[in-house]
Amino acid sequence: MVKNNSIVGADETAGVASTPAAFAPVVRRAMGGWRLLLAIFGPISAAGALIVLAATMAPRPADALPSFARQTGQPCAACHTAFPELTPFGRRFKLGGYTLGGGDTKSPHVAAMILPTFTHTTAKQDAPPTDHTRTNDNTILQQASIFYGGQIYGNLGAFVQGTYDRASNRFFLDNTDIRYADTAKLGGMDVLYGLTVNNTPTVQDVWNTTTAWGFPEVGSTLAPQFKPPGTLIEGGFAGQVVGAGVYTFWNDMLYAEVTGYRGLSVAALSSLGEPDPSLTNGLPNIAPYWRLAIEPTFGEHSIEIGTFGMMANVYPGRDSSMGTDRITDFGFDSQYQYNGDKNSFTVKVTDIIEQQHLGATFALGNSSNINDRLNSFKLSGSWVYDHTYSLSAGMFDVAGTADATLYGGGGAPGSVMALGKPNGRGLLFDAAYLPFSHGGPALWPWANARIGVSYTHYLKLYGGNRNFDGMGHSATGNDTLFLYSWIAF
Repeated sequence: MVKNNSIVGADETAGVASTPAAFAPVVRRAMGGWRLLLAIFGPISAAGALIVLAATMAPRPADALPSFARQTGQPCAACHTAFPELTPFGRRFKLGGYTLGGGDTKSPHVAAMILPTFTHTTAKQDAPPTDHTRTNDNTILQQASIFYGGQIYGNLGAFVQGTYDRASNRFFLDNTDIRYADTAKLGGMDVLYGLTVNNTPTVQDVWNTTTAWGFPEVGSTLAPQFKPPGTLIEGGFAGQVVGAGVYTFWNDMLYAEVTGYRGLSVAALSSLGEPDPSLTNGLPNIAPYWRLAIEPTFGEHSIEIGTFGMMANVYPGRDSSMGTDRITDFGFDSQYQYNGDKNSFTVKVTDIIEQQHLGATFALGNSSNINDRLNSFKLSGSWVYDHTYSLSAGMFDVAGTADATLYGGGGAPGSVMALGKPNGRGLLFDAAYLPFSHGGPALWPWANARIGVSYTHYLKLYGGNRNFDGMGHSATGNDTLFLYSWIAF
């Protein structure tokens, strides 16, 4: 689905040194992040064919889709604390390939969603974000989606989303994850294993610490005007690649996955709804993605500790004249979840360390350094009462190498970012009402909704607060009030 990923936009050349010494500042920043929040708060071508085939066979993990509820006979609260955040049951439903049955309905596994929104920023934007919006106070049907979600046949299932984005006025193939899963015995222990074909790194993940399903789960596509850069894995390839991978979940506790991603051609991206495919990054060869996590469960408590990452050789802007950039992302994450009868608590932390070797970008004159680094740290917590009322808060902290060309257009006054630094920090708050988690209205008992308000407060952008770009803009001018009604049926 369309979402303003993590307030941190995916920078096209986004990156941290992988030496042990490089991790010391990350630890210090992580501890600083905790203190700040407490202070404020008290084969690939075949895989591509399979995706296209599945998209045409029927009209992101379980997005509280009514089709999943109909298939399993379970209310949305079985899989979600507050959707799209998954419970232990929801994580295993997804790992099992979306194929679990139990419902008595024979209707097709098709669902739809609409997302009307209102966006207000503290300062007006310099220009309307689109040709049919204003510089502030925009009400818009941000997106409308149609899904195929559920079993296809036997052990094969899928989550396929097609979305119309009103902001960009386009229809495109959104989050897609097609799976085959089965079980076996290994060393006397149960083993779940499977295959995944998907179009966005981390969309296949079952923990809500990675990018595709992380906090904030929904955001405005019309604001803010400025936001910090993001690492490549934070949406840099979203919907622009096709990947095929294998995974296993051993003894209901240890998860391991390896997936390879290949870039789609300009023609393929154009047919799938990408508005400017010639401006996307190119992948000349397969980019490997890995995921390793352990999740012991103790009654109503579960704790996940894991790592994930990706390595990619990239043609920046599909320009192959100067070779490639080499981008390596290392992610570390942890999640604690208490899932009681009435109360649910979840705490999530993610730190992504990116190392950038910008050989091509530097040769093209678009960076001041050949080697840069970028760290993206996020911390969030949520409380959900009776799967009906949700309160969430989080923070983000981006830091990295100063690069006057990459981040500042040479650092001159009047350039994009006069300080030439990627550093940004902010706080996020969200409150939501979920009226149908235990069952929808009599007219359509599988309907679901999340009606909420969120606020993002920017403490720093591109290394500064006031006049960070040499043009008078302040970080707090990007503070965003966002009202939304996320309705699925």
